[in-house]
Amino acid sequence: MFNVIEDFYHPSDFGLVVANFMNLHWKATYQSKVQLYGGNRFNAYPCHETDIFEKDDNTFSTYNILKNTFENKTNIKILKLKTFLRKIKFKEIKKAACFKNNKPHKDDQGWDIAGLIYFNSGSLRDGTYIYNSEYDFDPSIIIGSKMNRCTYYDTETWHSPGMEQEIEERWVQPFFIVHKKETLEKSNET
Repeated sequence: MFNVIEDFYHPSDFGLVVANFMNLHWKATYQSKVQLYGGNRFNAYPCHETDIFEKDDNTFSTYNILKNTFENKTNIKILKLKTFLRKIKFKEIKKAACFKNNKPHKDDQGWDIAGLIYFNSGSLRDGTYIYNSEYDFDPSIIIGSKMNRCTYYDTETWHSPGMEQEIEERWVQPFFIVHKKETLEKSNET
């Protein structure tokens, strides 16, 4: 399962979230955090991320803007949400091991849905690549990046980021959603 929503955020909400890219604190990190990769972030997928946005009472918080927009556009009731902002610098990606050896992965199975919102790029080359299995060399589907486009998919979906970005700094908002009660119950048990 994968889905694409064009013009995801209302323009005023899009502007509020974009302001975070210029005003928040960023940490140099890497993906996936499941492994340490020898302590060198260039052995993984190097990126820069904000802290995770927390649920709060502010209607205009990034967390609430995403939650309300996603529920309104999809009719999927969110039971649990994790989101943050990510910058990917092309000069860092070119140095990383994943640049020449981009392998598909699945996301954390503690969630039902994973997705991204693109903010400042527009290319097939730096979108999201969807694969049939972990052994595929070429993607079956490419979802191109486009400003204010949201793509989301089941966490069982094999995928990878496009590495050949055409801009120096790619901005995205990853998110993870639980919408099934059984998934929420499982996550509460651990």
